[in-house]
Amino acid sequence: METKSYAKANATDSRDENLTCWRTATSPQCLRVETTSETHLFVYGYFQHAKLSRQGNQDIVEIQFQDATIIAKGNNLESLCDALARLAVERIKMCSEKYSMIARNEGAIEDIEIKKNGRQETNAAG
Repeated sequence: METKSYAKANATDSRDENLTCWRTATSPQCLRVETTSETHLFVYGYFQHAKLSRQGNQDIVEIQFQDATIIAKGNNLESLCDALARLAVERIKMCSEKYSMIARNEGAIEDIEIKKNGRQETNAAG
């Protein structure tokens, strides 16, 4: 019986992991950015600023580090920006298409771009 309970808890954790486009922590040392093909780590010591804007019906969060800008596009990203204000975001990633409609109410990242030195480095949607 305990084994089933444990397995069920792990299944719930896995589902929650897929629904969550960002994860916070008490005091992360870096921001982990997961695109469809790469994982980047940005040290918070080089964080400069973040900006939340709205274009049409889409939220855009720009996260500026010393040598790169991460651009996350999606819906309901205000809480992501709030967590960035506390330097509490540990990881961001695109929401799985399978769960995008469910996650949209909680906040969903639909696209992530990473620009380095003024040029586009990674476009997760393309």
